[in-house]
Amino acid sequence: MRPWVRTEALPRVRTWTVSQVWIRTLAVIVAGAIVAGLAFLYLWQGCTITALKAQRAHYVLALAELEREYISLQVQVQEATGPAALRARARALGMCPFTPDRIIRLEDDERPSP
Repeated sequence: MRPWVRTEALPRVRTWTVSQVWIRTLAVIVAGAIVAGLAFLYLWQGCTITALKAQRAHYVLALAELEREYISLQVQVQEATGPAALRARARALGMCPFTPDRIIRLEDDERPSP
């Protein structure tokens, strides 16, 4: 059987060859691009880490300030609700310590008086 395409009508294609100089040049360019990319990633990572450390330091300082404020507020609450402060507020409202002469006895009270 005869082939459908005639091979003698097709032009002869030359094989593509690359010289050793071009191969070495291409290898050097690729290696340089890889090294440049790695250097960029290294510098970018260093800058990112430095920025994150600065941000962390800012948050640590803010946390320390909030802790100082929290302790100050706790002290104020303890002073406001302490026995001396409650006693002073009670006296300001007209309250005084309990004394036995302030007891009111009712007629049907069965307990003996002191």
